[in-house]
Amino acid sequence: MRSLSATARRMEKDAERRRKQVAKAQIAANAAEDVENWENYIEELLTVHTDLTDRIDWEALLAKPQPKEPALETYHEDKARAALSTFKPGWFDFFQGGTARKRQRLSDALAQAAARDTSDYQRATEVYVSELADWKTDRELAQRLANGEAAAIQEVITEMQSLSGNDLIGSSVQFSINDNYVHARPQVHASDIVPNYRRKQLASGKLSETKMPVGQFNELYQDYVASVALKIAGDLFQILPLNEVYVTCESVMLNSATGHKEPTPVLSVQFVRETMMQLNLSNLDPSDAMSNFNHVMKFTKTKGFASVKPLRDEGRQSGHIEK
Repeated sequence: MRSLSATARRMEKDAERRRKQVAKAQIAANAAEDVENWENYIEELLTVHTDLTDRIDWEALLAKPQPKEPALETYHEDKARAALSTFKPGWFDFFQGGTARKRQRLSDALAQAAARDTSDYQRATEVYVSELADWKTDRELAQRLANGEAAAIQEVITEMQSLSGNDLIGSSVQFSINDNYVHARPQVHASDIVPNYRRKQLASGKLSETKMPVGQFNELYQDYVASVALKIAGDLFQILPLNEVYVTCESVMLNSATGHKEPTPVLSVQFVRETMMQLNLSNLDPSDAMSNFNHVMKFTKTKGFASVKPLRDEGRQSGHIEK
């Protein structure tokens, strides 16, 4: 009995030890997942600009030749007619009395072949009519864009909803269209989009969550806003044949004069296509990248953004996309 009791106690201790090991491993796994999720989210905030919409080659569309109108082909009919005209009954056909039947089948096949050619022509014509309509529409729009028509630019922006398809961009994007340039004004998310805490996994496997220093928090928000500006400009260059794009990011901030929070310009950039195309968007620092362009930004690590005057503040508002 003493031996059985000792064995039972030993088994209970082993089971308890295994339970503690499993629990410790689960805590470590949960902590690792929490840290990874936090890191991935921070990465998403700083890389909004790396996912640009597909490029539209308006020059290629303008130079694309007109679709060729189809002609009525008689391929199937010619093949069936040749089979009928060269038909010579064999000894077996004659012996079985099937010459007339076989000739009739070939005649029927000739009629069906002609109908098939007509059907193919009708389908080709339908495709041609559709392609011709698309060609005319694309060519007309490409020509209007080449002429710098504001209405054409607005048409493309409205069609390409991908400009507002990324939830990280903000709540809305407004557009002012002038001669040969567009001024986009995205209202980015407020600074609370950045977590105010840091996460890391301790040597013990447990999760450590501490308050993020003010300087790091403000710098992360600065990079996020700059990333949005790069994203908006990059998308516009992808879908429009423009050489210049202005982007002014607005953030909801406290107006000390009124005591109310309101959309406030915090970053205004004059993007140039040639310079933009030379950037390696995957490796750059969004805030540092602003030095490649004419821009205005008032920022300190201790206080964050301050209100700025946009580089462009004229022109009529001609577009507005709500999130």
